[in-house]
Parts: sequence; C-alpha cells; structure tokens
Amino acid sequence: MVYDWAGKRDICYQLYIQDKKPLEEIMEYMRNAYQFAPSKRAYQTQFKRWGFPSKQNPAHKNVELVARVKELWERNTNQRDMLRLLNDEGFEIKERELMRVRAKNRWLLRVPNGMKTQSHAGAGARAEQPEDEGLLALQQEVYKQDEAFDAVMAKRKERLDHLKSESAERWASRKRRRRTRGWAGLPADPPGPPRFPSETTIDESKQYLSLDNNMYRQLRDHFQRICEEAGFIKKTIAGPERWQAAKDKLIHESPHLQQVFNAEPNQRDAKALALDVVCMDVTKRMRTLERRMTIAEAKNVLGVNPEESRQIRNAFYDTLKADHFTSKLEAGDEHWQELKAQWIRNSSLLQRILEPGIADPQHTNRLKALEVLCRDVMKRLRDDQTKRDPARKRSTLRADSRNATSHSPPVSNMLGNGINNGISTLASQALASAPISASEIGDMQIDPSLLQAANEPSSFSANPQHEAGNAFEYMDPMLHTTLLHTPIYLQISPHSQIQGNSTKPWAEKLATRSIEEIRQLIAAKYPYTIISKIEGMDKDEHENDSSFPIDEDHELDDYLSHVHGRKASLVLTLEQM
Repeated sequence: MVYDWAGKRDICYQLYIQDKKPLEEIMEYMRNAYQFAPSKRAYQTQFKRWGFPSKQNPAHKNVELVARVKELWERNTNQRDMLRLLNDEGFEIKERELMRVRAKNRWLLRVPNGMKTQSHAGAGARAEQPEDEGLLALQQEVYKQDEAFDAVMAKRKERLDHLKSESAERWASRKRRRRTRGWAGLPADPPGPPRFPSETTIDESKQYLSLDNNMYRQLRDHFQRICEEAGFIKKTIAGPERWQAAKDKLIHESPHLQQVFNAEPNQRDAKALALDVVCMDVTKRMRTLERRMTIAEAKNVLGVNPEESRQIRNAFYDTLKADHFTSKLEAGDEHWQELKAQWIRNSSLLQRILEPGIADPQHTNRLKALEVLCRDVMKRLRDDQTKRDPARKRSTLRADSRNATSHSPPVSNMLGNGINNGISTLASQALASAPISASEIGDMQIDPSLLQAANEPSSFSANPQHEAGNAFEYMDPMLHTTLLHTPIYLQISPHSQIQGNSTKPWAEKLATRSIEEIRQLIAAKYPYTIISKIEGMDKDEHENDSSFPIDEDHELDDYLSHVHGRKASLVLTLEQM
C-alpha cells in the first residue's frame, strides 16, 4: 500500500530525532492527529529514505565514554558511583549499557571466582590452574614433600609451645587478663570472679546493668553520640573530668540507668565499673571504625587499578600457600615480615610503588594499605582452605560425632592416624580466628574475649580447662562448635540497585553465624554485587515489623540469639560492583 508522506517529514523529524520519541508513540500520535496509520516497517523505510540519523548508538562505540569508564575503573570506582558520575558529566548511559561496556572490556572490580592462580612468565613457569584445583594441587605437593612438611610442623609446634609457656607465665604473674574462652589454640582460663576491675567483660557488665541486647545497642549508640558531641574518642584523651561528665550525662538521659543506679545502693560501685567497661568499649569501637581502611581505599592509596590489585594479591596468595601459612599469630611477627619482604622483592609493581621510601609523604599510608591487602588475602586463603579441603570436612564430621562424649582424643592422635596433610591438618589447627601479633598479647587493653568477638563468630565454644602437653592438642573452633547449622531466611531489599531484583525470600543454613558467610552466599547467587546493608527483622509486641541493623559478627549473633525459636530473617541491600 502506498502512503502519502508529503508534509510529514518535519513533524516526524521533530518527534523521532529531536524529542527522541519511540516509534510506537510516533505511530499512535500520527494515527490520532492525522488519521495516518502506516505500518512500523513503512515508517522505518521512509525514515531511511529521508536520511534520518540512526538512533542506534551503542555505548561501546562512544570513544569518549569508553575512555571515561576506563578512567573511573582505574580509580576503583564501583558501578553505582560510576553511573552517577557519567550521567552528571552529560553522558547518556543506563546501568545495563554500562555493565555491557565493563564486561566487554573486562573492567571488573572483582573476578567472579575470587582469587585465581595465574601462570608466571618464564622458562620454569607452571601451567595455569583453575581456582578449584589450586588447593588440591598444593595438597598433592605437600604429600610428596614429607621432609618440608615435618620442618613446618616442627617450627609451628615450637612457636605454639612458646605461646603456651608465655601465656602461663603471664597468668601466674597477673600480667594478662583472663581468657573467658579459647583463643589462638590456648584454652580458656578457669572460671572465677574478676581478679581486678579491668577483667570485667561486656557480658558481665550487661548483667550488672540489666541490659538486654536491644537496650545495650541503644545505650552504645547514645554514648557514641555524647562522645562525638564532646569531641573525644578515648578515655585518656577525655581526661577524668570530661569522661565522668559524659557518663553522668548518659545516666541523666537514660531512665533505665537511673533506675538501675538508684536500686541496690551497695552495688553502686560494681554498676559504675560495668558502665565504665561498656563506655570504653564504645570508644574503642569508634577508634576502630575511624581508622579502618577499605580495600578500595587501599588500592587508591597504592595507585593500582583492579587488575593490578588482583595480580599483587594473587602473588601474595601464592607466597602464603607455598609457606603453608595458617595465621599471623602462629607464624610470628618476624616470619610475617619475611613473607611480606619476599612478596615485595618478587613484584616489580610493588617495588616501584615503595621505591621513594620515607621521602614519600604517603609512605606510611602505603604501608597501611599493603597491610589491608595482606589481611584480605589471608582471609581468602582461610576461606579457601575451609571450603575446598575435604579432609577438614571429614574432621568436622568426626568432631561432631565426638561432641556427645565428655572427652575427645587430641589432634596429635589424629596426626598418627593417617591425616598427614600439610594443609588440611594445619587448617584444622589454625590460629586463623585471631589475627593478632604475639607482641600484642601482653599489651592488651581490653578483655581477650572482646578481641575474639571482633574476629570470629561468637557461637564458637571452647574447652574451659587448662591443658598441658603437646602444643597441638587443640581443635579448630569450627570443630568445637556444639551448635547445629542455623536456619535463616534471606531476602533482597526492594531498594537494592540490581537488575531483575526479586524480593522473594529463600532459606539458607549458616554454619558460622558470620557476615562473611552471608557475603559468600550472596556472591554465589548474585555475582558482581556487594552487600551494603544488612537488617535483621522481627516483630514487636504489637506485631509490627522492627529491624536491627547488623554490621558485625557479634551483632548477627545477638540478633540470632534474640529470635531463637522464631523465624530469623535478614533483609539485604545489594549494590552493583
């Protein structure tokens, strides 16, 4: 059929090119306004005859846009911020188009499978191995190198013997605090009342002050606001008068604390000490959060892009695996520094970054950034050992079956029963849950249980008795847990910035009650995303929904304990990487 296109070019040009209307909308407008109803194909053919420019302008063909995306990727900018910056700068690009550009050029902040062993150039280079085979290959190498394995075991036994001896000596001389739970392979100290005020724990303080988990969180947030208004983050910085004034203000503004302190006057000193312990924990938390450097910040301080960051982290990962590394505490400060020095010597990129030395005003920050990357690599190595080591899983099953009895055979017996594996056994005995150097043991300013709570799930239990004998007569906390996997529902928040977002909850089981385990579950289900917010959901006495912000492992454990016996549900807000 022939249509009369005369006099319609200008209106079509305005609608299609200038106003950027979709073709379907133009067809409807022309049909209603001009009683003109050609087919879609007829419009397309006529627009081509008129020479209208194509509206197909894929982002990957925009040279300026692609260059800007690469520049932002080099600066470790995440997907959300990158999209905002590009649109603010006048580029017309949507989230899906940006993802295509980044995927096409492999400009990813992370690789989906985490740490991957890359082949090294040179005549003696070994073939590149898939990530899932990396640890298996290392285990096979260890089986073939009994002498090297024995040397590693002897060195670690000597190190742990020294830690046990030092711990017993400091306990006898009252130079260290009481361990309320097992820590770094050392058993908990005998139970008893605090020998001196500073041994009062957070849990004991909560009991003195009649605080449940919700009230404790509210009290902590309240005192943090008071400290921020007063302008201090440490008791010694505040001084006795300002510190006491801050606590007095907290009591004055808290009806619950007023009631607690007015009751039982003979317990007033104990309650004052308990409040002091809680307040010092708040300021310690403030200092820790203030000093914390993120992975992205560390990469920017070092001036490396995501690909360069992967290369140097993979190199350190290989260095730790070759050393059969399990934890910083077990290795000791001296050996840890040797491993880092070896890593830097073998990396021309790191040598170039650190070449100016102390003359570089950013030298201290760069060293701190390196330590942040090192901690990330250590965590990945521990996760891989736990996730991929079948012998460790078998050990877990055996330990679970033995938990019903009052005594378990020492790990040294297990070594004699055929588990001669340099990775699985050492991983099972690892001190990985306590990344604290030996030099810090004697200088702790807070209860060791608080340090442990910040570094491992609080559901871990420990042997309360001192044990003499072989330094390897302990089990990994994962093997000691008497708790079953915790059932939990996970749900993606509708505020998440991801494509195809489904808010339907699904069930999972938590083995460790840790934030990291939740991150791994989400990474498997939603690649290229990160968790920006976690909320635990519950209902109040009026059946209204209430939420608990969760940022750390102990807060997750508090929430799961709070809803014990009821449905535990976490709502997760995700962002694109």
